[in-house]
Amino acid sequence: MKKKLCLFLACAMTAILLFGCSSSNSGDTAEGQEEVTTPGSNIEYEQDGSLPPLDKDLQTLYQEAQALYEQISLTGFEMDSSDTLEKDGMVYFKVTDSRFRDYDSFYSYLNKYFTKDFIDEEILAESNLRFAKSDDGGLYVLDGNRGTNIFFAGYVMTVDSQTDKEILFTSTAYYTIDTPNEAEIFYTAPEDPENYTTKTYQFDLIQEDGSWKFDNFYLFY
Repeated sequence: MKKKLCLFLACAMTAILLFGCSSSNSGDTAEGQEEVTTPGSNIEYEQDGSLPPLDKDLQTLYQEAQALYEQISLTGFEMDSSDTLEKDGMVYFKVTDSRFRDYDSFYSYLNKYFTKDFIDEEILAESNLRFAKSDDGGLYVLDGNRGTNIFFAGYVMTVDSQTDKEILFTSTAYYTIDTPNEAEIFYTAPEDPENYTTKTYQFDLIQEDGSWKFDNFYLFY
């Protein structure tokens, strides 16, 4: 009888141990979802070739900064064509975007994504005539936007280095030769690189005022 009881208890303990081991794997990555760790970091992220290989918060920062920089460099802002400002022989129009009450609020909004140096020396530099400030502090912009690069075909992003204070990541952009690109944009290196020219852009994310901000930014198209 004692032998049977001991055998029963041993089987029960084995079952408990097996159950405990199997339940510890419940947090594993779902099938088909790839997780990658950036250099110098223990943060896991879901791979998305169109975004820099960083954690999700920084990917969101990149997406929002890209949308804003695209407006600055490419598509433009909502404006009132009847409210004008003449400066240095050029005519500016009042920006009516609800996010920006005036020039200073525009600066503050930019500073959510870009460093003060990048704003002062590039986006709102005196040599950059894109924006103007009226005597009463209003935000004005030139009417006119550049076109896109019709040869842009795709890009590949990689992280070069990462510390608690600075992250460097690179985008290698691909452009078709002679013929405008009509295919879908790709995010992995092409199998026929000889059919493209390339240009490398290095992004610099730094800690400023307790937040990650871009110290430079680029559009590939």
